[in-house]
Amino acid sequence: MSAFERGRRLVENWFPDRQILVRSNDSVSQLRLGKYAQLTLALIGIVAITWSVGVTGYSWYLDQRLAMREEQLFRSELSYNQLIARVTESQRRFGEITSQMEDTHRNLLSMAEKNLMLQARVQDYTSKLAVSEKEKVRISSLRTSMDNQMNALQTQIDGITNRNLALRDELETVETVMSRVMRERDQAMQRSKMLQSELGEARQRIADLHTIQKQTMQRVAETADNTIMELESVLEMTGLAVDEVITPPMKPQAFGGGVGGPFVAFEPEHPEDEQFVNVALAVGDRMDHLASLHDRIKRTPLGEPAESYYLSSSYGKRKDPINGKWAFHSGVDLAGPMKTPIYATAPGNVVFAGWSGKYGKMVEIDHGDGLRTRFGHLYKVLVKKGDEVNLKSKIALMGSTGRSTGSHVHYEVLVHDKQVDPIKFIEAGHYVFKNEQVTAGNE
Repeated sequence: MSAFERGRRLVENWFPDRQILVRSNDSVSQLRLGKYAQLTLALIGIVAITWSVGVTGYSWYLDQRLAMREEQLFRSELSYNQLIARVTESQRRFGEITSQMEDTHRNLLSMAEKNLMLQARVQDYTSKLAVSEKEKVRISSLRTSMDNQMNALQTQIDGITNRNLALRDELETVETVMSRVMRERDQAMQRSKMLQSELGEARQRIADLHTIQKQTMQRVAETADNTIMELESVLEMTGLAVDEVITPPMKPQAFGGGVGGPFVAFEPEHPEDEQFVNVALAVGDRMDHLASLHDRIKRTPLGEPAESYYLSSSYGKRKDPINGKWAFHSGVDLAGPMKTPIYATAPGNVVFAGWSGKYGKMVEIDHGDGLRTRFGHLYKVLVKKGDEVNLKSKIALMGSTGRSTGSHVHYEVLVHDKQVDPIKFIEAGHYVFKNEQVTAGNE
């Protein structure tokens, strides 16, 4: 079994044709949802959910990472400010110590001047020593006192020197801390620049993603519009108006279901998110319309009632074959051999099967949305009222019952109980089935 066959069977198993019955007043309409339409809707839903989850997760990851980087930078700035405060305090203390050293230096200068004065006085006393022994003793006593003062001054100078050395060590420690703080500040600034670069790249990737989304939605919209135009042209070939034969999609309120909840305004994370949502909703409406057209085309009688026939009488004005008078022919007569199989020209429900006056044995099929087909003058009816038939379902055999002159099938197409030309539907069917064969051959 080929991969294509396995895939086709898998789609048929998971997405069987579904039919929805819609009751309106006393009539029941049938809405058919094909497997490919279901598959298309499922794929669109999966892609939308995957994209939403991926973008939301990635945005959350970027927000968390940026918050961590900002917290680290805040801590670094706080440490830097604390170190600056400590350095300021150390500078203040250094200024106080320097001021003390200047005071001490002035004291030393003053004491040096006093020492000079004392030496002068010692010399004076020495010169007078020869004059008076008593003065000599006094001068010796004064010298001893001066020596004591000099020793005390020397001790004070040694203490000041030790304090200067301690201040120098503390200043070197402050300079080391300042160097480390400056390095940490430079590293923090580099990390900040890296984070800004990563944030810019993330924003660019988000912008690129929005561009791709726009292009994708534009391609989908163009494809849907082209297909809608082609399907509507097929309906125009039959003479039908689109609004007459397509039932608009049912809204949730139409089924009486309750809706509600608190109002939360939509706030897009990106300026283009709201625009994308609006475009997606518009494309969704087009896809709904396209699905309705596809379903309508499938249920429009575009098939041929028989495989082999010839047109023996057209739709419209003609001379009656029995009395020769001018009359209106409400359908077409398709002639062929007796008992030629007659097929349903579209899916639908049999609403009449049996004898119907001048039609003879007749079958009437309802295709929904006001479309019906009639097959008259049949030899034998093979279906009964209430049966559900598909395109090309065998429903009867060609005959000549009722008001007939020979073997043929009288084929009518009714739109809201008004007969229209069936040949337009058959010709439109030739166009549709030919395109389907070409598409299948390309695949």
